[in-house]
Amino acid sequence: MNSWQRGLGKGEYSGVRNCVKRMRVIEKRKRETKLKKEDIYITGDSVIIKSVTEKELDEYLSVRRYATIFKTVYDAENELWFGMKQELIDDVKGANIICLIYQKKSKDAVGYIELEMKDAHHPDVGIGILEEEREKGYAFEAAALLINKAFEDEEIEYIEWMTTEGNEASNRIARKLGGKIIGKEPIVPKEALERWGDEISEEEIPCYVAYGIYRGR
Repeated sequence: MNSWQRGLGKGEYSGVRNCVKRMRVIEKRKRETKLKKEDIYITGDSVIIKSVTEKELDEYLSVRRYATIFKTVYDAENELWFGMKQELIDDVKGANIICLIYQKKSKDAVGYIELEMKDAHHPDVGIGILEEEREKGYAFEAAALLINKAFEDEEIEYIEWMTTEGNEASNRIARKLGGKIIGKEPIVPKEALERWGDEISEEEIPCYVAYGIYRGR
């Protein structure tokens, strides 16, 4: 028995032991609920989301190339795509949680969704749907499935959804998910605006919009 234990009465010592046990149970639950990137396989009404592994890597890269606003840029600049391709492969191997979105009936991949874990308490969500599969509700459903799963991790306080003012579909989904605007900033950095002087005003520059999606929304 340690010296601090000898200084406690029997009831006090028992109370401390019970407290330590409860703390261990809580810590165990936290470890068990922590989101594991390789464990994602969730079925919804219209879509299935599944973690990208080595097996799905080629399929993911194909979807990622075409389910993005940079598709035309990649088509015009093939070298740019090859550079980005390696970054995407590294992301799959890293800490980010990256999933393919499959249409439930056909089992065809229709998009991707990811949680960028640069901040374990406030991860960023990113999503892309192939052009021909848009406006079918897949983005909202996939986002809701992954976000609900993510909130099983007690360390996550809120999830950030970043978009632009002009992207009506993305803003609509963020609000439908219960997102609240937590920040705005011009797409063009302030330093660049200052260099342009009176040629353009800050009001004319579109903004990035950040939504916070909170637990129990």
